[in-house]
Amino acid sequence: MVKSKSKYPKWRKWFFGAGDSAGSIAHTIVAFFFLFYLTDTIGLRPALAGSVLMIGKIWDAISDPLLGHFSDNTRSRYGRRRIYLLVFALPLGISFFFLWALPTGLSTGLTFIIATFAYILHTTFLTAVMVPYQALLPEMVDEYDERTSFTAYRMFFSIIWGLFAVAIPDLIVNSSETKATGYLIMGAVFALFITVAPLFPFFGCYEKKTHFEKTKFLGFRQYLKPILMNVPFRYATLIYFFTWAGMALVETMFLYFFTYWIGKENLFYVVVAILFITAAVFLPLWVRLSEKLEKKTCYIIGMSSLALGLVLTLFINATTPTWMIYLFVVYLAFGVSAAHVLPHSLIPDCIDYGKYVNNSHNEGVYYGLITFFHKMGVAVVIWLSGIFLDLTGYVNPNGASVVQPPSAVLSIRLMQGPLPALFLVIGILIALMYPITRNNHKALIRRIEKRNEG
Repeated sequence: MVKSKSKYPKWRKWFFGAGDSAGSIAHTIVAFFFLFYLTDTIGLRPALAGSVLMIGKIWDAISDPLLGHFSDNTRSRYGRRRIYLLVFALPLGISFFFLWALPTGLSTGLTFIIATFAYILHTTFLTAVMVPYQALLPEMVDEYDERTSFTAYRMFFSIIWGLFAVAIPDLIVNSSETKATGYLIMGAVFALFITVAPLFPFFGCYEKKTHFEKTKFLGFRQYLKPILMNVPFRYATLIYFFTWAGMALVETMFLYFFTYWIGKENLFYVVVAILFITAAVFLPLWVRLSEKLEKKTCYIIGMSSLALGLVLTLFINATTPTWMIYLFVVYLAFGVSAAHVLPHSLIPDCIDYGKYVNNSHNEGVYYGLITFFHKMGVAVVIWLSGIFLDLTGYVNPNGASVVQPPSAVLSIRLMQGPLPALFLVIGILIALMYPITRNNHKALIRRIEKRNEG
């Protein structure tokens, strides 16, 4: 996919990238369908359905730095990270299946409790796989541009599996006797892929045989120290936070937007296919650009393009020609591709800065912290989206065809376009202050190597 001279074999990059399939499938299906499933199939009010996701995400966020600590201090024949990919692959797949096996016909309170418990269970196992998986990269790869290349392979799988995770579920659901049965079958099918995906980096990746001192767990305040001392990481965390808070809002509202504003639910799947495929095609372009320009410069270019496109969605409606919608989606894919690869590629460089300042090897804590803030942002965004839908009069279809009131449709349009664009603009402003460049990162690595030699 990315043609460049590298000391790392291509197959290792493919095996590493394949590991993200589990997180991509689980995240994408939940982001696009779970709120819709809870409101339109299970029958929860939008505010309660949003609260299910908020509670689960809050626990998910809290568990991230804890799991990062456990991973940093794990010692096994398979290393600190890969052992988690082996042990928790099956529990992750099973927990995903149970998300879509929620019973119907129960009281609202009991349904809310069961849904919340199922979601918390799933996010726990997802954290147990994805935090160690992400922490593999800075341990395997030291080079500034190679990290972008590895991230691009990872995002290739993320985008392609994200495409399947958006297009296939509804085909399964609509071809089943009932919606509930369809979601159950869909959960079983994708649970299989989620279970297998972490095994690729387990068998195809490695961890450097370096001695790491174990650290004691000193409470959550201890985990804030790397952020307080690591200025580049603070900026990268905020960039990641605002980028993916905006993307989460777009993902959550996308199906609502096409169902209740465009009025062409079937068009939704074609649009998503074009978006994901084109975004994957753009990935090598961003790798090449980041080799010529700085990573933050590429991020600013990509997010500026995407923010403008999201604002322009206000001018798309049911009368917009289909070919124009398709062309517009290709334009959006340019920025979506950048959002997938560039914020991720900043983190390993910030971890190197932390190694130099603190002389520590706590990659798991770093990734736990950044996903903590990311998931907290996503939790609040999804919860507020459910609240806004409720407050603006959203009507639960309960299997019937309904026309939403203008106030609810307007809230969907705003949460699909201008509001996520605002998040991206904030990310751009923060990126302007991001301090790590290619040259000073090389100098940083030389200082670390010199200190280790001494």
